[in-house]
Amino acid sequence: MALRRLGPSRAESAASSAVLVLLAAAIVWLGAVQSRLSPAVVVATSPPPPAAAPVASADGRVFETAAFLESLAGATPGGPVESYDPETLSDRIDGKAELYLAANFQEMSVRGFSLPSGAHLDVYLYAQASPRDAYAVLSAQRRPGATPSDVSPDAYATQNALYFNKGNHYAELSADRADAATLDALAQAARDLAGRLPAAEPAADGAGAAPDPKTLFPAAGLDAASLRLAASDAMGLAGFSNVYTADYAMPSGAATAFLAQRDTPEAAAADAKAFAGFLAENGYAPQQAQGLPQGAVLLAAPGSFEIIWTSGGYVAGVHDAVSREAALELAAALAAGLKDAVK
Repeated sequence: MALRRLGPSRAESAASSAVLVLLAAAIVWLGAVQSRLSPAVVVATSPPPPAAAPVASADGRVFETAAFLESLAGATPGGPVESYDPETLSDRIDGKAELYLAANFQEMSVRGFSLPSGAHLDVYLYAQASPRDAYAVLSAQRRPGATPSDVSPDAYATQNALYFNKGNHYAELSADRADAATLDALAQAARDLAGRLPAAEPAADGAGAAPDPKTLFPAAGLDAASLRLAASDAMGLAGFSNVYTADYAMPSGAATAFLAQRDTPEAAAADAKAFAGFLAENGYAPQQAQGLPQGAVLLAAPGSFEIIWTSGGYVAGVHDAVSREAALELAAALAAGLKDAVK
């Protein structure tokens, strides 16, 4: 009688062992695959970077403006952020770089975005040395026909673009079309960017409590859209810097008021003397007149009248008035406003 096997044969045992080895290997492989998340999952589950962490370029330079363009509400990035410093700015905006450099330019970053409307949006963010410098660029870039925007107190919009300043930053957002959906998305992106930019730091220990020169121009006859700050070489005089100008329609004709704040009355007097000398070199002659502000001089050339004086640390005046009467009217109004500012 044949004997009955009580256990598996050597072949069966070998086969069983092979199966167990394969199962173990499969378990190890599955564990390894599951531990390696896809890049999309890693991005989705990772915490976002800090909102304004500086971004370093390939050569190690750090651009703080780049961090603000990592994302914008309602817009999809369409390419990498590009950043420029004073040495490379002209590579991006050849022919216009001097405007920014004269206003103490520090850096600029730019990025393209796509909007839900299908439009392309370019966003340029500039860092200047101070809020005054940022305003100088903003005011110099104002286009004819621009309309005020609520993104910031001095912001304005054109048909397909929006321009604003906040603190020491100046921003330009420009779309390639001007339909309603695009303009709504553009404004949304601008508000998001403005909301994340730092505001100007308050002066320490009460310093800098003098009023903003922009607020000292008389309201009557003022063309508000004409208010500008010349960062350098105001009215043609080399070195005459940080001078505010505003155009007026006076009852006796057009004229421009100007105002510049200096650190001391002596510095203001030196600038006033230099500007008067510059005008004399260009054919203007002094005239006598009743009703001039205290210490003011009136200079005239055919069809153009200038008045210059100082008030404390301010250089003030009227530029290129079309009539003597218009110059005197505007000078009187500007001097009255300055009287309250200079104690």
